[in-house]
Amino acid sequence: MHRIPVRQIMRAPVITIGPDALAADAAELMDTHTIRRIPVVDDDGFLVGIVSDSDVLEAETAGSLRSSYEPGVEEEWLGVDEIMTREVVSIGPDATVGELVTEMLRYKIAGVPVVEAEGGPKRLRVIGMVTETDIFTMIAAAWAAEQATPT
Repeated sequence: MHRIPVRQIMRAPVITIGPDALAADAAELMDTHTIRRIPVVDDDGFLVGIVSDSDVLEAETAGSLRSSYEPGVEEEWLGVDEIMTREVVSIGPDATVGELVTEMLRYKIAGVPVVEAEGGPKRLRVIGMVTETDIFTMIAAAWAAEQATPT
């Protein structure tokens, strides 16, 4: 099971968001699609960050509006680029589930964008997403298949 390629368990297509979107837009996408993290991509579709439900919650706790201390200046909404994580742990589609799990444990993360390099190592196109739920689903399916096999 640990040798299965990531591409076999990744979810695609991926819900993404641009860095110029509002944090409130990220929260709405997460709620609508029942997801907890969204890769942030530039106009060309390359990975520039990731925003999680905890990033959004932290922004909301801080008062999802950023207040200006200057009189007469309006408040403005926080942008995704202000709350996203820029150093994203990602994995290629041909990596094994064992390699994926090792990285997730190493970095203490629950989801990883699946990417393909296009035009250089810093130009990563998001082609899928894998979360701990996908891994648990794979394990549960393997267990169910084992139970259904007569001994």
